[in-house]
Amino acid sequence: MRLNFSNVSRLSSLPLIIFAGSLVLEGSRQVYVDIVSTAAGTELSFWGAEAYQPTEAVIARTGSNLQQLDHFPPVAPGHMAQQAYFLSWQGFFADDIEQRLAFNEQAAAKQYQSMMLRPAYRQGWAEVIEYASRTRGGAKMLDEAYTRIAALQPALN
Repeated sequence: MRLNFSNVSRLSSLPLIIFAGSLVLEGSRQVYVDIVSTAAGTELSFWGAEAYQPTEAVIARTGSNLQQLDHFPPVAPGHMAQQAYFLSWQGFFADDIEQRLAFNEQAAAKQYQSMMLRPAYRQGWAEVIEYASRTRGGAKMLDEAYTRIAALQPALN
């Protein structure tokens, strides 16, 4: 069997076509993650603004969108911070004090988790302080957050 030159060139282009297809798939995945994250972040930014009260359906959809972000690697600290903010609002909306405390503890833990991925982010540590101050057992987390913020203060010369 004789290989003709056109068959060889077609076979050699197959890896390039597969590579280009994988790039398109990866890019579309990232675009989807960005759209879901932006939609959830935009919705959360309205919560507590003036007289806006999200409906149960909006709360459920926002929570679902934030949970979807967990299924796409790599883990992004910004997505975890959004989840913490959502959990904090869940605590605010809760009628039962035990449920409120449970949401606040989850929010503090999620924000702390995000800070383990970006420990030099001062604003994130301030949020850890905010969330941990609304829990029963957040003293250790509060101490660490205050220590981290103090260490991140710019030196005065």
